[in-house]
Amino acid sequence: MILNADTEINWAAMPLTGVFETKDGAVVVVGAFKANPLRDICAALGIDDISGDPRYATLDAQIAHKHELHAIFRREYATRTTAEWLARLEAQDLLCAPVKQLREALDDPQTRHNGMVIDVDDGGERLRVVGSPIRMTAAPAVTRRPPPRLGEHTDEVLAEARAQVTVRSER
Repeated sequence: MILNADTEINWAAMPLTGVFETKDGAVVVVGAFKANPLRDICAALGIDDISGDPRYATLDAQIAHKHELHAIFRREYATRTTAEWLARLEAQDLLCAPVKQLREALDDPQTRHNGMVIDVDDGGERLRVVGSPIRMTAAPAVTRRPPPRLGEHTDEVLAEARAQVTVRSER
């Protein structure tokens, strides 16, 4: 949007998008990219279609009544498990995902498959670190050494800073 219309969209602030608690966790839903996403959300929730209600019939109306919509969504999502909601939302072709705790995200099979957590050798000790998010076939990212230990380069950094100050003061 910003390239052609000089406007930005904050998807997280959209009225049909949010994080909703379930019986055993939470789901994130993005109600967008469809002709009538509210109708599809209602179908997934198993409630009457409210997309024709004047309070929710247009994007501007949905924005004005976002708190009401989210109250409806929160009430419904609390009635089933995350897995149940994901199945129902995906059946309506809605963008959704489980909300994971950091430990769950780090141990997720997709995280491992994408190489987002890698092992590096830290002097004979295995250290798990975050991998590079950049993927280029012709120039794959390589982790050559482990991250520095706390204070490991303090002397070098301070010496360089002192040298910069000395150079500037001599000008």
